[in-house]
Amino acid sequence: GTPQVNNPNLTAFTINHDFAVSSTRERDVAMKTNLVKPLANRHAFTLVELIVVLTILVGLAGVLIPAVTDMISRTNRSTSAINISEVAGAIQRYDAQYMSYPNNFDSLMYDESSGGLAGGDDLNTLDVDFVTASVDITLTAGTIATLSTAGITSVGLHAEDDATFDLATPTTLATNDVLKGPTTATQQALGLETAATSLVGKYVFLGVGALCDMNGKTTIDAPVHFPRNAATNPESTYSRFIAIFQITDGVATVTYPQGEPLSRAKFVGVVAPDGLGLSDELDGYFYIAANN
Repeated sequence: GTPQVNNPNLTAFTINHDFAVSSTRERDVAMKTNLVKPLANRHAFTLVELIVVLTILVGLAGVLIPAVTDMISRTNRSTSAINISEVAGAIQRYDAQYMSYPNNFDSLMYDESSGGLAGGDDLNTLDVDFVTASVDITLTAGTIATLSTAGITSVGLHAEDDATFDLATPTTLATNDVLKGPTTATQQALGLETAATSLVGKYVFLGVGALCDMNGKTTIDAPVHFPRNAATNPESTYSRFIAIFQITDGVATVTYPQGEPLSRAKFVGVVAPDGLGLSDELDGYFYIAANN
């Protein structure tokens, strides 16, 4: 058989080694039991934990919601300012290239009972603020000639409830047709005139819509105004940018109560669908940025 080794030191080592291994295994099992047991018994958040999480979420919402709202407002202002500049540049480039202004702007009027532009009926989907900022302008033979010399002989006439993406019908301008123009207060607000020089009938508004001849030439397409809220959604509100043309000298006389017609209409600016100009949009942008 196997010889017996009577070595006290070796025997002590073996006993100590076996005890250490046994102790280590027991400790590992105990640690695993302690780690797993609490996790196995927990199936949901405690009430305190839920309250803490909800408090954090409410706090984040309080910070993020105003920031998102401000971002939308600033986006509206900045894109509007950019589009006003782009449209103005496109009209000026068209005039320089073709020696006339683009034809077939939107009239901002609708055809009531087949009366054409002489009916004097505002498009129902115009922005409320723009309606307040504008007034009806009746064209005379002289102002028709003024627009015609500049290349504007036809405008788009919409149906009553047409909004941004509905195509207008090209309609030749004639004496007694009605277009929209800025009120004296709007002329002053846009920096076109002072209180002493403003006169209703000196300017007309024309929408830069899908029919406009400059689309595909000096601009890719007529831009659409970024809505401020659901009430100004382009699907329900006319959201094209609007060009301003001067058609008289603004000096009222007995013969010319709206001023003497110019020899050629003069492009003077662009406003957003709500009647705000470039300075207004920039001022609004920086006001929002400074106060939030």
